[in-house]
Amino acid sequence: MIEFSVVIYSQPNQQGALLDALLPLVKSSREEVGAVMYDLHASEEGVFVITEKWQSQDALDAHEATEHFVGFQEKAGELVEKVLRLPLVSV
Repeated sequence: MIEFSVVIYSQPNQQGALLDALLPLVKSSREEVGAVMYDLHASEEGVFVITEKWQSQDALDAHEATEHFVGFQEKAGELVEKVLRLPLVSV
């Protein structure tokens, strides 16, 4: 199992546009083979968190090659200030 979170900081005044770009990504990603969890969290300050869980690295690799993921990456360039990927820490 592959599990991590992605923290996405929007550019100033781009929270609405970023949310509009994220929603179809989340919907399509949840329907993928190998997707166990793909949840979106948001704050009023323009910080978004996607919590992802995939059955395997192959499923994650396939996700990152999909049209909806690549399309989001292209749109995100002008909407996103910073992205952090946080792997799950095993304790």
